[in-house]
Amino acid sequence: MLQILIGILIIALIVLAVIFFYQRRINSMIKELTEQLENLNADRLAKELAPVHLESLMGESLKKFTALRKDYDNNFAGKYQEAQQLVKDIQTNLHGTSVFSTNQQVNELRALVTALTTEEQKLQRQVDDLNHAVKAQDEAIKELRQQYNQFGRTLDEKAFDYGDSQDELQKRLVNLEKKYEHFAEIARRGDHEAAQELLNDLQERTAAFKKLIQEIPGLYRPLYAVFPDQLKELQSGYQKLAAQDYHFTEDDIDQQVEQLEKERQMALKKLTNLNIAPVKQANQNLAQKIDHLYDVMQKELDAKPLAEKHQPKVMDHLNHTQKQNQELMNELQRLSNSYTLNNDEISDTRQLDEQLKDIAKQCQDDQAMLDKHTAIFSVIWERQQKLENNLLEIEKQQKSINDGVAGLQADEQRARKALQRFVTDIRATKRRVESLNLPGIPQDYLDYFFVVSDEITKLSTAMNQQQINMEDITKQLLIVQDDLETLHDKTDNLRDSAALTERMIQYANRLSTTNDTIDQDIQKAQELFNRHEYSAALETIGTALEEAEAGSFKRIEKDYYQQMKN
Repeated sequence: MLQILIGILIIALIVLAVIFFYQRRINSMIKELTEQLENLNADRLAKELAPVHLESLMGESLKKFTALRKDYDNNFAGKYQEAQQLVKDIQTNLHGTSVFSTNQQVNELRALVTALTTEEQKLQRQVDDLNHAVKAQDEAIKELRQQYNQFGRTLDEKAFDYGDSQDELQKRLVNLEKKYEHFAEIARRGDHEAAQELLNDLQERTAAFKKLIQEIPGLYRPLYAVFPDQLKELQSGYQKLAAQDYHFTEDDIDQQVEQLEKERQMALKKLTNLNIAPVKQANQNLAQKIDHLYDVMQKELDAKPLAEKHQPKVMDHLNHTQKQNQELMNELQRLSNSYTLNNDEISDTRQLDEQLKDIAKQCQDDQAMLDKHTAIFSVIWERQQKLENNLLEIEKQQKSINDGVAGLQADEQRARKALQRFVTDIRATKRRVESLNLPGIPQDYLDYFFVVSDEITKLSTAMNQQQINMEDITKQLLIVQDDLETLHDKTDNLRDSAALTERMIQYANRLSTTNDTIDQDIQKAQELFNRHEYSAALETIGTALEEAEAGSFKRIEKDYYQQMKN
């Protein structure tokens, strides 16, 4: 019996322990969910969506607020109270006989808290948007009022910066203020949706008006205070300079000034009507054209002393170049009596003379305009510089022509000396060949000798003409020079071939006493020698000697050239 009681007691303790820990876990979850409920700012939502706010709203704003209130009543307020009651029920059941049914209630509470959290965030975001619009409009009312007050003070205190456009600006400012009052009234009534549309339009118009206030002084000032003085100065300056016999590259300056004045007045009218874009373009055009006219007139003022001072210099330079050209022509004609001029020197010099005549004509015309006071000084000055460059270029060509013919006489003297050397050289070569006492001279050598001799004769004939062609003579000199050098080489070869052949035949005769085969080669070489074929004879006997006694040919040849050096 005691054991049964102990068993029942143990079971009871276990059940109590299970219930204790279950209650503890449920309490923990209830505490967490209760904290989430308290963090939902339900009181704030209830206050912001209280029916009392309906009295300050109208139009679309009222519709939006009403929808939010309905959403709050249907999806938040009732469920929030339901969640609070469920917390109380769970706490009651947790200590009663329905303790184990609380787990399902906790799950229901968790789902409710999750749904309430999502709904609270959505409602709060929409309420914040509505409040932000209201706040922004309140700030805009203050800011726009300050701007309009500032615009009014600016137009009053700086009226001189706006000219006649001030009237139109005042009208636009009044119109802006009327629109502003309408916007403020709609905002005060609570129709914030309609007020926002009005505000957007008003802010755009205000920004445009502010831009006008900022830009107009910069456009008005030159039209009123700068351009008029400049145009008067241009008109006065033009008249004074014209009276002083100044002429300009543009002959309608006075008409241009009048046209610019009309453009200025037209721009002022457009500015009065606040037509800004064409005024900006007009100001830019006026500034550019006025600067251009100043430049045109200043150009003549700067050019006058230069043109007047430089005209005599151009004339002097022209006279010098003409004189130099005549002297060059005289020299060319003198040289043409004795020399052939191959590079159109006379024709080119005549062409230079024609250019000088054109320059002289231009100089005379310019001087006439200066004398008659009809000259455009800048045009004269630019032309003077061009003519100076042309004269310098002509002088370069004159020098080139003169340099090309200046050495003709010296070249002739050098050519005659060279001819004399060639004549002496060919005669010496002839005597040298005769002194070799050969049985005869090879025909190819004789042919070449007479070719060179004929070339020298031809050169001599060309040199003795009444009018000599130095270019052709120079070419002949080079040919004769080269051919004489070749003739010297042929003469040396003739001498060496004959002398070496004789020496080698003599040496071969000494070898024939011990070498029967060499006799035939000696005989063949002698026959070639007698026929004046000295190179062939040398090759024949040289080959035979090398076969009979290796190295003998080179030894005899070396001894021969050594003796020639000594």
